[in-house]
Amino acid sequence: MNDLSSADANIQIAMLEVISEGISGGVLVYDRNDLIVFASQQLLGLLPVPKSFLAPGTRLRDFLGAVYDSGGRFSADSAGPRRMLSREDWIAEQIATLWKERAETLERRGTDRWLSFTKRRLSSGYGVCVVRDVSDHKKREEQWRTDMERVQITEEVLDNLPFPVTVKDGNFTFVAVNKAASRFLDLPAEAVLGRKGSDIHPPELERRLDLVNRQLFQTGEPVQLLERVTGADGSEVIIIANKYRIGKPGRYYIVTAMEDITGLVEVDGGGRIVPGKPRTELISSSPGRHDRKARPEPGRDTAGVAGRKVLVVSSDLQMEAEALDILGELGLDTSSVSGAGELELFLRLAYESGIRIDLVVVDVAMDLQCLEAAERHGVPALAIGSLRMRRELAAGVTRLLARPENVVETVQEEERPTEPVCETESPGIDILVAEDNEVNQIVFSQILEGFGYRYAIAADGEEAIRLWKERSPRLILMDITLPKLSGFEASARIRSLETSGSSIPIIGVLAQPFDRDRDECFASGMNEVILKPISPEALEALFQTFLDMPEKRSYA
Repeated sequence: MNDLSSADANIQIAMLEVISEGISGGVLVYDRNDLIVFASQQLLGLLPVPKSFLAPGTRLRDFLGAVYDSGGRFSADSAGPRRMLSREDWIAEQIATLWKERAETLERRGTDRWLSFTKRRLSSGYGVCVVRDVSDHKKREEQWRTDMERVQITEEVLDNLPFPVTVKDGNFTFVAVNKAASRFLDLPAEAVLGRKGSDIHPPELERRLDLVNRQLFQTGEPVQLLERVTGADGSEVIIIANKYRIGKPGRYYIVTAMEDITGLVEVDGGGRIVPGKPRTELISSSPGRHDRKARPEPGRDTAGVAGRKVLVVSSDLQMEAEALDILGELGLDTSSVSGAGELELFLRLAYESGIRIDLVVVDVAMDLQCLEAAERHGVPALAIGSLRMRRELAAGVTRLLARPENVVETVQEEERPTEPVCETESPGIDILVAEDNEVNQIVFSQILEGFGYRYAIAADGEEAIRLWKERSPRLILMDITLPKLSGFEASARIRSLETSGSSIPIIGVLAQPFDRDRDECFASGMNEVILKPISPEALEALFQTFLDMPEKRSYA
């Protein structure tokens, strides 16, 4: 190129710049004497070198030295382990790769930037190196790999579940079935996937299921069905099918989880499904683990609650056993279940059998759905944690059973003021909770009481702003779906009213992990987000991060 006329050289340089633009990368051309002939301007954004080192006639050795000195050195073989080389050894190694007929390397810069280097030595003796930023491609590749790992883990989890699970897409075509579902349908997964229910179910059953699926797909309201079906071996099986809509608009799926309850129920002469055991005592109608008929000693019914029926909900075997012992000493009929699904089934079958459940005691670590299930069935509920149970369970149960109305309470509500504030002489508090759902308020109260923090609860966005002004909290837990002012609006208002140096940590509380909600949280001034259902561990981690609060308790 040095022998070309000035006009021809300018034309070729212009063409190389166009090529560089077209391939969205930097182009470096060098001759057999290792002198730079051409370097496109895009290289300045890719390699941290001064512009002067890209001038024609610059030695490759000087150019590479500038790259090394600016911290932008890259390895000659990114597939192997990174080696620590001296400046001269690194430059020599790079020049050697530039003399290869073909060489391609990939180098990671920082945490999220990748550069590719494509090198060619032409028969004329000139060499060309093309440098491109492939970060987006690598991110997509890594995301794809992560997604594939997540899919594999999900499939492994589903296949190891003991009950059938199926997934249908928006066209009501099966897109996933676990091994238990394949056994239940007596078909291999390959014979189910890609097919519709009409290809598998009897016409009458499919017509009913199709109506249910369409309604679920439109409303998103979970559905629970009690069904008599014929098993693969010809025997009659009674199942509960729980159906849910998951996903995002435009990409909804219907998930069906089935539970065999044949051993728990029976069919009467009229074809109705009824509990399968006499209910003279309170017994578990689902896979609960304890049934007790506690009887007080003669003349010992000091609380006046003997014979009342109480159900304990906990997945902690130790807490469950301790609660049943305490309730047994009061002469109560007790039983236990381990989750929201079992609780829902227990309460429904108790209702159908004409048995009145007087109280549900819920471990505060359980899902909010447990309290909501009790509320739906009109059964009083007492939420209590393991730390307070031995001291307050008996008193809380006795107090609630003495009340005629149905309530949902926590053990600290004996003298709860209108504004739920932890007792304290000082107006200042540690935590302000902005939450309008009463069940969620109970859970927050129980956890914060257990930690010993001073707190207040606001039921809407305007009250949250007022309490922030009056009580000077150290941190705010802000639900985003508040009345009057949303959590986004309340957070933005607080930020606009703050004075210099008085910024308070605001944590957004989300029901769903939607990206748009997370983005709006941060846009409104929130520092972090947390997902429901809320756990003590998650809150404690937040408090330690944003308030430098010491660990309040240990977890088993």
